[in-house]
Amino acid sequence: MTKEQWIPSSTFAVSETIRWREPLWDKPSKPRGKPDKIGEQAIVAKVISIEEPVELEVISVKRLSLMDGANDTPLKIQKGDKIRRKAASIKSGECQKLLQEV
Repeated sequence: MTKEQWIPSSTFAVSETIRWREPLWDKPSKPRGKPDKIGEQAIVAKVISIEEPVELEVISVKRLSLMDGANDTPLKIQKGDKIRRKAASIKSGECQKLLQEV
């Protein structure tokens, strides 16, 4: 049984597996308001395209925290979903990539 080894990285390429943290958002509390941050989630995904925005296929998603008073709503992203994110957003979320065993 091999243990996964993750290394901090500010760059990534197509077909690499990466993980990062990002805010968890809920509907705005006011009409026509900004979405409310209710916590944080960690996403593990495979890079499909590095064109801006980066296209990814979700391998797993996990809620890391939930703010006091926030409703425990289901995660909006599920395993197998295709998502797009700005490269800068991924890098600001403590991006790490999985070392491939040779």
